Parts: sequence; C-alpha cells; structure tokens
Amino acid sequence: MSAFSRQDAEQLQASLLDATVKCSERCLYQSAKWAAELASSLPLDSDVSSGSETDPDSPMEDSGLPHPPLSNIHPDPVEARLEARELPKYYLAKSYFDCREYDRCAAVFLPSDLPKGPLSASSPSATKWSSLKSEKGKSKGLGIDAAPGVVPPRNTLPRLSQKALFLALYAKYMAGEKRKNEASEMVLGPADMGATPNRELVSIVRGLEGWFAGRSSDQSSEGWLEYLYGIVLVKGKNDEDAKKWLMKSVHKFQFNWGAWLELAGLIGSVEEVRLFSGPSAQG
Repeated sequence: MSAFSRQDAEQLQASLLDATVKCSERCLYQSAKWAAELASSLPLDSDVSSGSETDPDSPMEDSGLPHPPLSNIHPDPVEARLEARELPKYYLAKSYFDCREYDRCAAVFLPSDLPKGPLSASSPSATKWSSLKSEKGKSKGLGIDAAPGVVPPRNTLPRLSQKALFLALYAKYMAGEKRKNEASEMVLGPADMGATPNRELVSIVRGLEGWFAGRSSDQSSEGWLEYLYGIVLVKGKNDEDAKKWLMKSVHKFQFNWGAWLELAGLIGSVEEVRLFSGPSAQG
C-alpha cells in the first residue's frame, strides 16, 4: 500500500472544505462541523515535518495552501442558472431556517397546499414507489418503470434548483419535527415522544417521488435529495429502502456525515455493506 502523500492530503483537505460549504449551505450543521474538523486536522497549513518557518503574512509562494472551494459555481449549466435566478430568495429562505422559522423557509419556494399526514411503513408512499425505483426503474435517472395499471407519481413541485428544493423540503421536515416534539411534550410528556407523528412526511415523500419520476434522463442528481428521502423512509420504519437511498446518496457525495450516521444505525454487518455498495446502489 502506497504512502499517503502531501498531494493526497491536499486533495482530501480541498474535498473536505468543499463538503463544509455544501453541508452548511443546506443547513446540515453537524455534517459541516465534522468535515471542517477533519479538514483542520490535516497538518498542511504549517508544515511541521519540514520545519518550515515561513511567516503566514509573507507574499511568498502559497501553492501548498488550500484554495477556497468553488461550491457556488455549479458545474451543471442548468442548475447554475436556476441557482443564480433563485439567489435572493434562497438567502431569504436560509435566513428563516437559521432563525428556526421553518414554515416561513419552506413557504418561500413551496406551495401551501401540499398534503399532510403521518407516514407508516405500510403506506404506498413509503414502499411501492421506492421499491419500483430501486428494483424496476431503469429509464429515467434513478428511474421509475411503473407496474402495469399503476400510474407513476406526478411532479407537482415548482421548477427549482436541487439546492433550493432540498432546503425547502428539509425545512418542512424540521417544521414537522418541531411540531411533533411540542405536541408530545404538552400532551404526553417527553417519555411518549414516539407516539406523535411528523405530519409533514407525506408531502415530502410525494414531492420527492414526483421529482425523481419526472426528471429527464440527462439530469444528474447530487445526492442530497436521496439523503432526505432516505431519512424520511427511516422515520416511516421502511429501513430496507432507506438503506438503498442513503447508499445512493453517499455514492454521489461521500462526505455527508449525516448520511453515514443514518447508515451506521441501519447496517448491521459487513455483508450488508458489500450488498448495498454494489453497482445497483450507485444508480
């Protein structure tokens, strides 16, 4: 096994700094903190091993220092145009999220008439379409080939960048969690927290299923919406499909600590890791 070179360390640090920005932009603060802590732990800023004593304010060669990640410049021109168009609203929505005004955050981008209600493991939204996506779908993106006589879900969401859609749907998820916790504490007490459902899960599931079904074959996904779908499936006790979608997420973006944490609670053996890390998990 070859040694871990300085160039490897610099590339890893750049990836971790990029992950810090991307996670923070999507309000995944714990994942952002994890990536930033790892990036800071790499001894590159002051090369102790070589005994370098260069003044940090010196205008000398700085090629060995990490450059700021260009996370705000999306490589997909369509997504880049959408993000540029949404920028003022995105900052408004994110400011609401940072102030824990989750409903106001979601309302910036999403209509108010999305369905609400609890999600269970037996719900069609939790199982039928995720199974079709995982096993049958091959035609569009992640792909949904509906079974005979079954109408695929329709995308009722406005056209948004994936970043804005993630923020809006994640805000709905957090709003539901906040109301669930408040209702549990007032009516039942903290010990009975699990008895009150998050009533935003149905709208999130239906919205994501419609988005996955309706996207074009040349539209790439970044892994964030797969992650959100995975954690909603976990809430609906649909662990098998949740594993598949969380694994799809980390195949597309491997530095989301939150996705790995969810997987750690779902996968119980090395054999399962091999099973869910095969080519089908990368779809």
